[in-house]
Amino acid sequence: MTQAPGRTPRLITVAWPFVLIVLLQTVLATFSLQVTSSLRAFVTGESLWSKGQHDALYYLNRYAESGNRSFVARYHQAMAMPMGDRAARLALEADPPDIDAAFKGFLAAGNHPDDIPNIIWLFRYFRWLPVMEACIRDWRTAEGVLMQLIPIGEAIDASPHINEADRRDITRQLDEINALVTPLTKRFSDRLGEGTRQVQAVLLVGNVAMALVFILLTVWRLNSFLAHRRNIEDQLSHNAHHDALTGLPNRRLFEERLARALEQPGSRHALMFIDLDQFKAVNDNGGHAAGDELLRRISRDLDKAIRGSDLLARLGGDEFGIILPNCAPEDALRIGLRLREIAEAIDFVWNGHRYSISASIGVVHLAERRFTLQEALRAADIACYMAKEKGRNRVHVFETTDAAQTQFTANLNWVQRLHRALEEDRFRLFSQKIDTIDGNGAPAEHREILLRLEENGKLLAPGAFIPAAERFGLMPALDRWVVRHALDVIGRREGRTTGTYSINLSGLTLKDDTFLPFLREALRRSRVPADVLCFEITETSAIENLDEAVAFMNAMRAMGCRFALDDFGVGMSSLTYLKRLPVDYVKIDGSFVRDMLADKTDWMTVEMINQISHLAGRKTIAEFVETADILAALRTIGVDYAQGYFIGRPEPFLPETAGSVIPLRRAGVA
Repeated sequence: MTQAPGRTPRLITVAWPFVLIVLLQTVLATFSLQVTSSLRAFVTGESLWSKGQHDALYYLNRYAESGNRSFVARYHQAMAMPMGDRAARLALEADPPDIDAAFKGFLAAGNHPDDIPNIIWLFRYFRWLPVMEACIRDWRTAEGVLMQLIPIGEAIDASPHINEADRRDITRQLDEINALVTPLTKRFSDRLGEGTRQVQAVLLVGNVAMALVFILLTVWRLNSFLAHRRNIEDQLSHNAHHDALTGLPNRRLFEERLARALEQPGSRHALMFIDLDQFKAVNDNGGHAAGDELLRRISRDLDKAIRGSDLLARLGGDEFGIILPNCAPEDALRIGLRLREIAEAIDFVWNGHRYSISASIGVVHLAERRFTLQEALRAADIACYMAKEKGRNRVHVFETTDAAQTQFTANLNWVQRLHRALEEDRFRLFSQKIDTIDGNGAPAEHREILLRLEENGKLLAPGAFIPAAERFGLMPALDRWVVRHALDVIGRREGRTTGTYSINLSGLTLKDDTFLPFLREALRRSRVPADVLCFEITETSAIENLDEAVAFMNAMRAMGCRFALDDFGVGMSSLTYLKRLPVDYVKIDGSFVRDMLADKTDWMTVEMINQISHLAGRKTIAEFVETADILAALRTIGVDYAQGYFIGRPEPFLPETAGSVIPLRRAGVA
């Protein structure tokens, strides 16, 4: 596993003081143990030295008293200890120190071999300490006095037999030596004990101090960590409530503040939504960098223009929201107009191109009635939409009595209902028969596919939801649903290769570059031949972008599909348009057919459309044929096909096989 870049350096930065303190604590503990062991060994060595000098005096005294030569041998054994210590001290005081000679001397003095390195280490490196220096000085002084035993011992060794006078003289000398060396030995021992206690106290203080430093460092580091964590939490909280691009509060914080404002009874607050009108042009032409810079620029300008108590937030994309606490309606309108002027006055230049900017602003007076959070947001959204609908670059105040706004709100409600209907697959297909007027009957089935919406067990006609779908761009999704499900049914009907099935297409679908690939794939899956499909497009949508519509239709005709021009006569009817559009049928709008027997103008209009269509080589279909008299009149005029209640009412479009009805298979929406 690989570590993230920078993780190891950051870990070292955080951990190094702790590692250093642990290392120092370990070193100090090791040193303390070493010093303590050395002091113990030194004290043991001092005890052996004292015992040796004491025994040497004692055995010489016994010899002087008894004349027994065995005490002389014991004297030499006892004297070997202080003499060994002396040899070791002289070896260590030499320049350079003779470590081997010192080891042999201390070994001869009776010290344990494992203790000797500690004694040598303490003597070499700490004899400069005052307490150690005094101990060694006492040792050297006492040793000097003790050395007076050497001549006495040599004289005894030289004369195997001594007289009474010599023994008294030896005893006297030994008493004098003892009187001198005993206090020196005691002082040496006392100083060594005091020094040991001092060193142990210093080591204890050092260890406690190091522990306190470790505790303080831990507390400091912990506090730093907690402070750093608080800073990170504050930063995360700021990032969670603010927009990264502009630094303004985001939608989350905006809605929290708005919810609190709505909870204040009797307050006169206002809510404002701002939507930039030409932002897409800036993004498309200048790139996202230009769009980002424009958002930053307008954020700064808007923020400077509002009151200190107001909250400006970026809600997403090019949408901004403002909460205006304690703001009268006239003040809210005045602020909105000023913000519109500020946006319009922005001179935005990017890579040498100058862009015109404006804003559509919706204002809601929250004091007019009790709003919930969602109701307030929805009202501001509707007001902003209305500002765009009325021509953009304007301020619209939300009014519940505004008829246009009420209609817009109704259409907006349909958007959510249609989305849910697509997700839940609640649309239903119906079909209506189209028959020939000459009485011979069509050689194969000819039907128009119709759409219904099922809600709460009721079927809604297209007139209830199609306007909203067209207004908010949902028609391409509905068209695809119809095509897919219609092909599914056609694929399982008898005579599917010879019939004609008309499907309505919206103007937005004519502009959809992805519809042709979708249709090819749908035809491939259903195995329905393309020539049984006849797509109906309205005259208005076709001539809105004539060249684009012609290219679209030619591409589909190349696949084998046919076309009908729907609702002909209610738009800007023109023979030129009819000649250019590659359609097979012209459908005469039912508003002329329904009253043609009572209204001579309608009769003449139907007759004219029929003649123009035939001149252009198109067959005609009359809609709303509801009586036998209308059918007879159409036959007289020479119309080719009829569609209406007299011919056949709409009925569920189901896959019929051998007289039985197979339930329509429900499919998801792409």
